[in-house]
Order: sequence, then structure tokens, then C-alpha cells
Amino acid sequence: PVMVKQSGIAPEKRVHEITREERKHFVYLMKNLKLTVTGCRGFSEAVVTRGGVSLREINPSTMESKRVGGLYFAGEVVDLDALTGGYNLQIAWSTGHLAGESAAD
Repeated sequence: PVMVKQSGIAPEKRVHEITREERKHFVYLMKNLKLTVTGCRGFSEAVVTRGGVSLREINPSTMESKRVGGLYFAGEVVDLDALTGGYNLQIAWSTGHLAGESAAD
């Protein structure tokens, strides 16, 4: 509703009635929208958390700690994060599989 209001396009206007100029203006507004983050909803609602055990402290071939033999890391405890879209899940699955296989050896 905010973007439609800023665009000047009547909210009841049907999509096929929007002119080329109105679309261009709407796209311009979207590309130039400035937002100020004033807070977050907290750790309990986090999709991805940042931080964790540094990759410098982990053997990437086994996910074993370089400091403590027999200690393995995987998933969210590792200082890795990626864009939304399944990448973080893949990191969790891959590091979990590698750590589990390595620990079993």
C-alpha cells in the first residue's frame, strides 16, 4: 500500500490499465526506496544467525576442530551464512554429513 500511495496510481486501478509511464515511475520508486532498519524481531525469530566457530579453527576436510581433537562442528555453530534460498540448509546438511562421516572414522 505504501508504494502504491507514493506512485500516485489509484489503488482500484486494474493492472492492465496501468500505463507504461506509471509502471516506469513505480519501478523507479522501488529501485530508489530508502529504508532505515530500526531493530529486529530477535534471535528467536532469526532465519540465519551470524557468528560461531571461525572457519580458521576448523579443518575443512573433516570439520574437526584444529584446537580440540575429536570435536567436530556443523551447521549453525559454524561462522557461515549465505543468502536465503536453501543455501544455509545445504551448508547445514553438507557440514553435518562431513562431520558425522569424519567422526565415525
